Amino acid sequence: MKKFLCIILSAVMALSLTGCAFIDKINAVIEELNATPVPEIRVTDAPATEEPEGSPDPEANSAFEEFDLAMFRELVTSGADSFNQLIAGDPSVYGIDPDEVPHTWGDYNYDAHLESMDFYREQLDELAKIPREGLTKLNRYAYDAIKKSLEVSLLYEDYYYFEEPLTPMNGMHSMLPLSMICFSIRKPADVESYVDLIEDMPRFVGQIEQFETEKAEKGLFMCETALDQVIESCRSFAEKGSSSFLISYFDEIAEQARALGMPESEIEAFAERNRTAVLEGILPAYTRLADTLEAHRNDCGQFVGAALRSAEEKAYFELKVRDGGASMDDMDTIVQLLEKMGDSVYYELMDLIYSGGNSLLAQYGNDMTFGSVQENLDWLKGFIGEYYPACPDYSLKFVTVPDDIADDFSPAAYLTAAIDDHYDNVMLINPASEGSDDLLTTAHETIPGHMYQCLYMRNMEGLSLTQQLIEPTGYAEAWTVFTEHFVAEHCYDLGSDFCLMMNTESTFCNIFLPAYVSIKVNCDGWNIKDVRKYLKDTGIEDAADIYYEYAVTMPDYAMSYAIGYAYLMEIYKEAAPKGSVEIKAFFTKYLSFGPDYMDVIRDRMKAQ
Repeated sequence: MKKFLCIILSAVMALSLTGCAFIDKINAVIEELNATPVPEIRVTDAPATEEPEGSPDPEANSAFEEFDLAMFRELVTSGADSFNQLIAGDPSVYGIDPDEVPHTWGDYNYDAHLESMDFYREQLDELAKIPREGLTKLNRYAYDAIKKSLEVSLLYEDYYYFEEPLTPMNGMHSMLPLSMICFSIRKPADVESYVDLIEDMPRFVGQIEQFETEKAEKGLFMCETALDQVIESCRSFAEKGSSSFLISYFDEIAEQARALGMPESEIEAFAERNRTAVLEGILPAYTRLADTLEAHRNDCGQFVGAALRSAEEKAYFELKVRDGGASMDDMDTIVQLLEKMGDSVYYELMDLIYSGGNSLLAQYGNDMTFGSVQENLDWLKGFIGEYYPACPDYSLKFVTVPDDIADDFSPAAYLTAAIDDHYDNVMLINPASEGSDDLLTTAHETIPGHMYQCLYMRNMEGLSLTQQLIEPTGYAEAWTVFTEHFVAEHCYDLGSDFCLMMNTESTFCNIFLPAYVSIKVNCDGWNIKDVRKYLKDTGIEDAADIYYEYAVTMPDYAMSYAIGYAYLMEIYKEAAPKGSVEIKAFFTKYLSFGPDYMDVIRDRMKAQ
């Protein structure tokens, strides 16, 4: 938490496991649907008691706000990347001296890990000095969210070498270069910061290389399937040479520098530094990383789940499931909810197809889009007014993911907006992943998805700065996966039954199944035969190999999407809002708590 990794963005899932086989299976079971009840989703936990506002203590609230600002400063100044992204205006407003912000990526080593753990403990100690009972309701929510986040972060103290930064999809080897096209040039000094980060990248990649060597020495190295994919990605990137996008992209940096009045001689000097750093530093560093990974091929772990490797790896996986899903409920509760909600999605799909029959199935595979990303966004702007609280004004820039890293990145992503100037926003678009569901991808990343939620939080008066920065991933993805379903359900212009059919099939196959299979592989020791047997009834047993591969190589990849969505859909069904007025009130109440763990929000929503 103390060191932001590269860029803070929220991406749509990159899996694409659906296909005609699943629809063929659906056709075969349509006749059975009359006797198939749709499971009813109920919250089983006892309701929490909502605390009264009481009489706030000015001293307690002042102390908390000072703590919040100090922690916020520490987080955003941990590196030039996070500082550039999150502070767009005058940093002195937050008591920050920009000259003291290091122009580096920070450190990826055990000493930095221990430093972070000490930081978490120090923050908890400072938080404990503040009388929670004297805080306003909004500050109590923030106090609880920060406290829980710090406590969860400390659970990772003994798991340093279990982390894997080089995952085949969205690994740090692809995220680091991608960070550079997200770096904002607002003033001349930003150009130097940009080049400093380019020059520091080889050092940071070298630390990741050393980390992987240490993992191998401890018997915790990645499996060979993941190794092959990561090595291929690193070598492909390194072999670009002078055609690397990190060289050509500086032309855009130069244009922005000229617009700011920077002398041409300075621009040329920075361009030469950038080119030299890429050719003589970054690309060789990626070659060395690939060589080092190859040298550890004999150290590769088994192509099996965590449960079959060690008790410690299973425990680490379970921690990642709960943390990624933004719930500290026990694993049994989470798995039961996942099973129940997965069944609900499946039966919703069956019911849709049974009701729509052949005429609906004939539309399967049609494009779910109004045209370009901008055209989809224009439709969504008109859509949200009826159901959502007002969206603040904004501008949105579309940035294309470079071909050099497109194969290792998600279909799209939203770059989290600055704290002090949320007007300018960026959506990354990966042309290598463009599909027929562009409307829902746009909804996921922009409005009413990630961008809308971010803008709403930035405009909440009195919302904790730190609480916004430590937003649990499962909380963010709960909102966006739910957004896709809600938009599909109400997209009458394209046919809501058609949109729901496509969305529920994707949600079931691309979110719930990979999450559930991963839990079974990593907690219960399922092998590939077990996965095939489980998938046989769905008609997609042919996809068993890729489900199993994701469970081993990127075991927690789907958790934030599946578990977060399961919690939010459970909350929504329990509230059962009817009509646009009640739905808007539900969204307003849900957002009013600010970012938090989903089990906490569930209890608070029930209490109110």
